[in-house]
Amino acid sequence: MKTSAKFALGSCILLLIIIAALLVPSFFNNSTTPKTPNLTTVRVAVTPYQDTTLMLYGKEKGYFKEVGIDLQVRDSTWNEQIEFTAGKGCDIAMATIDEIVAKSRSLNKVGKRVLYFLPAWLFEGTIFACRDDMLTYKEVQQKYGEEGAKAKFLAQLKDKIIAVPEGGVYEQAIHKFIESAGLNVDDFQFVNSQLEVGINGLRDEDVGIAAAGIVERPEALRRGYKIALDSIDLNIVVITGFICNAEFYNQHTDAVEKYAKGWYKSVTEALKHPKENYKIVKTYIDERGGKPPSFEDFKTALSFQKIAKSPEEAKKMFLDKDSPMYWEMAWDAAVHNLISTGKRDRVPSSKKDFIGEIVLNQIIQNH
Repeated sequence: MKTSAKFALGSCILLLIIIAALLVPSFFNNSTTPKTPNLTTVRVAVTPYQDTTLMLYGKEKGYFKEVGIDLQVRDSTWNEQIEFTAGKGCDIAMATIDEIVAKSRSLNKVGKRVLYFLPAWLFEGTIFACRDDMLTYKEVQQKYGEEGAKAKFLAQLKDKIIAVPEGGVYEQAIHKFIESAGLNVDDFQFVNSQLEVGINGLRDEDVGIAAAGIVERPEALRRGYKIALDSIDLNIVVITGFICNAEFYNQHTDAVEKYAKGWYKSVTEALKHPKENYKIVKTYIDERGGKPPSFEDFKTALSFQKIAKSPEEAKKMFLDKDSPMYWEMAWDAAVHNLISTGKRDRVPSSKKDFIGEIVLNQIIQNH
């Protein structure tokens, strides 16, 4: 073989080797390495409550990333979440229908609209705690009978403070209770107190009752306090779910729907694995500098929730007009409460801030 032919053959072989070297990594990258999806960052407000922390299980297990969401946690207190979301401190948070009704009109006026996009669970743990030197509503009923029991119970609160988060479901519930006794709300003294620290006020003899949530209930009982009023006494239906900043929804509609999908997988798996879920939540509360509940208290708190585990179940629970948990019943009750307590100026002009039906139908359609 001539030298020139050998050189040409050698050049061809070298070229083939170079091409193969370039193609092999590309082949393996395309065939064996999964592609990283494009993730949308979603900032979610989290409080140290057992129901609101269920998303942490999905964050830990990667369920949100599976649907294209990079979930970033922002610490918050319960009664600050709406303002936090409206002010763009986070994209998504939790709230009740009652709170949306009470605050949406004023937020719309200043151009900070939030949307209630996903009714998620029914909360049955609304309570007010009292010191042991006061009769609970049930004790008043047992001692004096049903007739006039509400007025007799409330008479104990004359010249006493009612510690309750302002503008939320607890305040609306106690207002409604007072009115149903034929009394005037303005004759009672209210002090705005965050839910997480409300029972601390009972150390002061001037405080009559204090709102408490599922986290505070066991602590209140440990301190020797009593359950003065519960959800049955207050005759309320509290539908809790997710809100988002309206601007964020308009810009990232797909991300909101993906978040909802991640939520359903997270809550379903977290409830299947309570001990593992508890460990994740406990770590979060420890890092937050809070005091984690015991595992037993953790389980008890979750027992006060009726949580939808799929968009179909949520639709049946909250969008079916024949359901006792139908969202418009809670909305209309909150509106009635505002009007009856002289707060007509807070009533929203429409129900456009509730978009749960749009979001749930879209998820079901794309499932």
